[in-house]
Amino acid sequence: MPALAIGPVLHPETDVHLLQNRIASLRDTVKPDERIIIALAGAPGSRKSTVTARLLAELNCRGVKDVAVVPMDGFHYPKAVLATLLDPIRSLSRRGAPFTFDAAAFVRTVITLRAVRVTEDDDPTLAIWLPSFDHAVQDLVPGDICISSTVRVLIIEGNYTLFSQPPWSAMAELAHEK
Repeated sequence: MPALAIGPVLHPETDVHLLQNRIASLRDTVKPDERIIIALAGAPGSRKSTVTARLLAELNCRGVKDVAVVPMDGFHYPKAVLATLLDPIRSLSRRGAPFTFDAAAFVRTVITLRAVRVTEDDDPTLAIWLPSFDHAVQDLVPGDICISSTVRVLIIEGNYTLFSQPPWSAMAELAHEK
């Protein structure tokens, strides 16, 4: 099935409906023990978070509760790391540019999340802890998001989730939908 035609500015009502239908289709075609990866990318202000929140709410209303969000924001380099780079003033002032993220760790994490098999409620579970980003302090919070192996659908959301530059570009191959 071809990729969804979601434009540069997301439209919550239309895009949520398209994503719901696509997720339902993927749930029918992807093996039950395999994670479904949805990559949602867009520029700042393109409504990624709005679409993601509405999608989660709609899926929850339909009884689909094995969904989680992996925000790319948790993979910002911490301020302490940016301060050690060759040009720390530029690095800190350009926070949010591709080079200010630990893209390799982000991609490795998605590879790991995709490789972990989905478990049923009565099976032993595995938890993978991910960093988040605290916008109030403008820094990451290590181990703040827990992704259980019972989660089947992951929405990977961020500015550079589908950026064509390596290592970001590996995401296109990892996602079932982009």
